[in-house]
Amino acid sequence: MTSERKQRFLAPAASKDPVPPPLASLPPQRKVSTACSNCRLRKARCSGTAPCDWCIKHNLACRIDESTDSRRKIHIKRKIDSLEGDRDVLTRILDSLRNSGVTRMRSLLQLIRSNASVEELQLFVDDRLEGASTLDSAVEDDEVHISDQSIFKIPRRVLNAKRLADQPVFRVPAKPWTRVTDDDDFVSHLISLYFTWRHACFPCIDRELFIRDMKAAKLNSQFCSPFLVNAILADACAYSDYAEAYEVPSDLSTRGTHFYHEAKRCFEQEDGHTTIATVQGLAVLSTCACFMGKDRRGWIYQGQLAFAAKELERTLPSILGGSISEKSEIERAMGITLWGLYTTTIAQAFAYQRPPSIERPNYPCPPSNHDDDDTLWHRYPQGGDAFQGHFMCYFHSLSKLTTIVDVWCTLLFDGFTKPAFEEIRRTEGKVRELLAWWSPDRHPEEVSLSSARQIAGLMDVHRTLWGIDIFPASYIQWITVSMFTLLGALDVPVNQEAFTTVSVAAKVASRRWPLAKGTLRAIQVTARKMGVELPPETAALFIDFEKVIWGRKGRKGLSSLYPNFAVLAGSLRDEEVELDRFLEKQDILDASDLEGDEE
Repeated sequence: MTSERKQRFLAPAASKDPVPPPLASLPPQRKVSTACSNCRLRKARCSGTAPCDWCIKHNLACRIDESTDSRRKIHIKRKIDSLEGDRDVLTRILDSLRNSGVTRMRSLLQLIRSNASVEELQLFVDDRLEGASTLDSAVEDDEVHISDQSIFKIPRRVLNAKRLADQPVFRVPAKPWTRVTDDDDFVSHLISLYFTWRHACFPCIDRELFIRDMKAAKLNSQFCSPFLVNAILADACAYSDYAEAYEVPSDLSTRGTHFYHEAKRCFEQEDGHTTIATVQGLAVLSTCACFMGKDRRGWIYQGQLAFAAKELERTLPSILGGSISEKSEIERAMGITLWGLYTTTIAQAFAYQRPPSIERPNYPCPPSNHDDDDTLWHRYPQGGDAFQGHFMCYFHSLSKLTTIVDVWCTLLFDGFTKPAFEEIRRTEGKVRELLAWWSPDRHPEEVSLSSARQIAGLMDVHRTLWGIDIFPASYIQWITVSMFTLLGALDVPVNQEAFTTVSVAAKVASRRWPLAKGTLRAIQVTARKMGVELPPETAALFIDFEKVIWGRKGRKGLSSLYPNFAVLAGSLRDEEVELDRFLEKQDILDASDLEGDEE
């Protein structure tokens, strides 16, 4: 009899880890498709409720904009509509360029070169090119009339950079230097912008020592402080198109003001202690205030800066302790700081035609080490190959030139009356060096016009090499003086061409700096008062500026002593010299004219 072998079933070995529950027993996870504006700004997870958990915890207003969700059909539809609209505008622009006369084509081309947005180009095409039979015939009229109902203010696109491809030159932490943001990428972006565009023209900081100490993130650093960092960030916001560069995203006049107020708070906390970083921060903050159109406040910082610079020189022996390497670093930083302050403040005094507030440093100027200077300049944020910067060569030459301009400023602006030209020629010392370029065979007016045309040529070079969208804020001075100089000689074709070139640059600057916006408005108003007919190529540019950029609140927040050079030269009489008062008077006259028209 055969026996059947019974099969034995083995149980599976017990697992050391607990068996996970079935998927059905897990609590469902809610996917948040749209974060609130606060969580989007800090790049953090949002609960998706209104208000969200984080906003409730920090007592903030919570707003969820569902139109920002790229997965929704309505967003896709809006994007398609936007692309179709842009294509329609570009098609009409091409048709206008193809079918226009020379004057109309140049007018539109100058508007494009001023980096106008698609919306602004659409506004111009709709109300200027299609509404008029030809631009050439319209320019012949005394004034081009545009219906107020057809003009509406279009905000600039703030977030227009491809941030994913952004590669800052310097990587630095946000904390513990600022309370405004904890975004290291954004702070690195601003620091890179500052050392690319502002520092390269008027350096007053040892860049290597500053970056080293900022990376270390230690508040007791010798060459970095919260005050200095926030002042730099405030100044650098003017070069950024990121949304975070504005304190209020819907208000373009708030670019950098959040860092500016934080810098002032940090300065008060230093309680009068003078360090290298404190003096550097005052220099940056004073120029930043001027370009923000707050130069009345900026000149107060200039007075504090003059005292702090003297105090720093006086206390130098007490801070030169430590090792040989530390002493060498301090001496190098002191030289760049004191001479950097000197070049910056003399340049401002010359621009505002005021007596210098800082004396020439007793400290030796840093030498020009051409062979050892391997510092590179990167065209940030555009990218591309780096160039040999030769910063110390430039710094040494700039310091030498400043000693000459210092004497010139003292001679011209330190008294109640201006000296006669013969008195200037008899003056000994540095003034003779400055006048060495002057030729008796050329009239001073001819020299001035030639210099203005050369500045226009340099702006063309900058546009060809680096584009026109970003350039150093110090260019505002040379652009403005050139425009005022050329204003009285626009009957000459070469002067018209130069004026058109610098007008494009001035309009670009007016989007970034309130001071530039005020000076461009002063040029426009001065031309009207003098009865000067501007080049037809600039007609579209100034119409767009007046309606879109200046608008009804163009003078908001402007407190500027910057002079109207036409008034100083006597070309315009019985007018206010200071920029804010000149524009305020014009606003009053415009309001009176408007009331008269309504009556």
